[in-house]
Amino acid sequence: MFHNYRIKYIRASGILIITIGFFNLIGWQFDITLLKSFSSDITSMNPLTAITFIAAGLWLNFYKEEKANNKTIFLGIFVLLVGILHSLADFFSLEILRFDHFIFQHKVESSYINSHLAPTTAVLFVLSGSIMISSHSQNKWVLNFRQLLSIIVFAIGYSSVLGYLYGRDSAYRVEGVSTIALSTAIVFLLLSVSLFLCNIMHGMPKLFASILEGSALLRRVSFFMLVFPPFLGYLRIVGEKKGLYSTEIGIELHTIIFTLVIFILVYFYANLLNNKQKASIILEHQLAESEKKFKKLVASLREGVASIDYNGKVVYCNPSYCTILGYSEEELVGSVVVEMIIPQDRRAIFLERLKNRKQGIQEDYQTEVIRKDGEKIIIDIKSNALFNEEGTSDAYVVSITDITDEIRKIEDIKAFSSIAAHDLNSPINKILTVVDLVDPSSLNEENKEFLQMVRTTIVSMKTLTQDLLAFSRLGTQALEKSSVNINEIVQDICKQQLPPNFTGQLSIHDLPDAKANEGAVKQLFNNLISNALKYSSKKKIPEIEIGSYKKEGQIYYFVKDNGVGLNEEQMKTLFTPFKRYHSKFEGNGLGLAIVKRIIDKHGGNIFAESDTDKGLTLHFTLSPS
Repeated sequence: MFHNYRIKYIRASGILIITIGFFNLIGWQFDITLLKSFSSDITSMNPLTAITFIAAGLWLNFYKEEKANNKTIFLGIFVLLVGILHSLADFFSLEILRFDHFIFQHKVESSYINSHLAPTTAVLFVLSGSIMISSHSQNKWVLNFRQLLSIIVFAIGYSSVLGYLYGRDSAYRVEGVSTIALSTAIVFLLLSVSLFLCNIMHGMPKLFASILEGSALLRRVSFFMLVFPPFLGYLRIVGEKKGLYSTEIGIELHTIIFTLVIFILVYFYANLLNNKQKASIILEHQLAESEKKFKKLVASLREGVASIDYNGKVVYCNPSYCTILGYSEEELVGSVVVEMIIPQDRRAIFLERLKNRKQGIQEDYQTEVIRKDGEKIIIDIKSNALFNEEGTSDAYVVSITDITDEIRKIEDIKAFSSIAAHDLNSPINKILTVVDLVDPSSLNEENKEFLQMVRTTIVSMKTLTQDLLAFSRLGTQALEKSSVNINEIVQDICKQQLPPNFTGQLSIHDLPDAKANEGAVKQLFNNLISNALKYSSKKKIPEIEIGSYKKEGQIYYFVKDNGVGLNEEQMKTLFTPFKRYHSKFEGNGLGLAIVKRIIDKHGGNIFAESDTDKGLTLHFTLSPS
């Protein structure tokens, strides 16, 4: 709390010092004893002292920690100059250097008690001015010397106040010629503390102003020790003077009271520390348990998780991370992981990615790495920056998954699909050609039926091979995109696929253009419309609706039918290749798998709504034109 209000305290002290100086000048102007001093029997603050204190108070209010300004420099020099000139005047008896008697000269010289600027006051102004001028220094020797001067000013002012309190004039009078006023001594106490706290970058001020518990104790004890013992000593002297007790009893009472008060304070502070320590122990235990649970949770993950700083060094990693890369935790922590798993010719790419992570950019990608045993694996990487309470990032977290088997399976499936489709396509075409060469009129009815069954089977096989080729190519080929007229494509497909005897309802609404691959979009709508016609064909009045709508700034297309529909369990595997749900309808289970792959290649999304015997609606997005 004190650390936050330190500057406010300095400003408030400055205002108070200015106020005291200002009222002192009013007291000299209108001969108001209470404003000049506390009593007519005590030395009054000299008018020049009051003016110099006003300058010091202004310095405290103009002070800024960032850098010195012209105002503070001028005011600091003024305070220093007043002190130097009057110190020289007192030391060498050079009255020509004095100007403390120019202000209210007649009143100062005619006062009952000598009210000239005291030699002690002059020396204290020299020290205070030096502290002001050096307040923005970064040199440790200068800062240490500045701290020492602040303590000296405080000690002299404190000694003078105690002298007044205990009636010991040697504490505030120099050789009996001039006396530092009580009000002056009190203001120097206030000024010295404020100057002490102006630069807290080093040494005792840094300790005194810290937010730590030890510094808080130092502030409390300092205030208590500076106020309570003098007050207790004053009460003892008053009691002795009034004859309430002897000197010996006064000493005993002073010792007993002081000891009891100290004991009570230590007791309460010890109790406070114990409560704080108990709370701290409970909190540490809770944090330890939380950290233990977190580490246990992270350690149980199948994904590899690691925290990496922006030098590329691993700070923490879980067991799965070690298992995937083939290194032990000791080998990974503190090491630059990129140098361990990425070949030299590809490291520049990862260093560039490191810059993106420093900017808080999240990255998801797949790459090939080399394990410790030399095996090449493919990992899926997800990374994100870790931010601290100040909003800055000094590390990032990365999760990795070994997808080598999945990638190889997909590649094997693609290769098999492509090769199988290619190798089967040629003999199928030959068989279909031979079947078409047979003259049905030369066959009896039974043979005609067999010939038709053969032809239907061959056509189904041809469709399957074509779908396999389309499915495998979509996984490897990049799509060239352009603005595509969706309305025109859908109208053409409907004309081609709609049976001549179709008695149902077909509704085609406005379909916005999209930036997509035209061939892929034709394949997509061809499969969807074909499915809608097929699965609603058993209905008395088939209903097919094709349209679009806008949601959250995104264009959605949909194809809806009133066919047989799907149940909840079937919906979960709707886009799985070769998955078929209705044996009474022909098909190979690749239609919707191809649709899903086309949409994925365009960066879109697809989802379905259905209920048994109530039809199926497929909603999907494509890149807008």
